[in-house]
Amino acid sequence: MDRVVVNKPQPLEARFAQERDRVQAAFGKRVREFRTEQQLTLEMLAEKADLHENYVGAVERGERNLSLYNVWRLAGGLGLSVAELVQDLPARKAKRTAAS
Repeated sequence: MDRVVVNKPQPLEARFAQERDRVQAAFGKRVREFRTEQQLTLEMLAEKADLHENYVGAVERGERNLSLYNVWRLAGGLGLSVAELVQDLPARKAKRTAAS
């Protein structure tokens, strides 16, 4: 019997990678909008969220796939709830089933 290796990243299918990239870009844009609206620099938000400024910059550019914990930290740094921060993310396209 083969052992299942846990925590070994598996490459995403192209369609899932595109979807991930789209969501990351939308989230990063939203973070940047809230940050600039509050007249915060990257450094100021990073300090408030207890994250590195390079990390926050990568989030804003859509280059990072964040953990829920870091989403929570960014929301707190912006003085928002997680729901407020993620509410305008693009909806996921429904998966077609055999009955559809």
